[in-house]
Amino acid sequence: MSNEQQAKEAKQQQENMQYYTNPAKRRKIDFILEECATLMSNCEATYQARQQAKYKEQELLGEIAKIDLHFAIQCGYLIPDN
Repeated sequence: MSNEQQAKEAKQQQENMQYYTNPAKRRKIDFILEECATLMSNCEATYQARQQAKYKEQELLGEIAKIDLHFAIQCGYLIPDN
């Protein structure tokens, strides 16, 4: 593999890992994860409330995937299509 191809591949990998390289995106993701934790911990003990919280959590985790797909897949928030 040529140096140019290696550099291009390294740049693409870095772009895919925004959580680790971009402080602003890291803050956004951390805020969303905090929202998820708060949502689930403050959820009522009824089945319906837990289902609503789970649905909202999935929406929030989808937002993380929009920000950094690699992070979402790595953490198990999103299962990649093979």
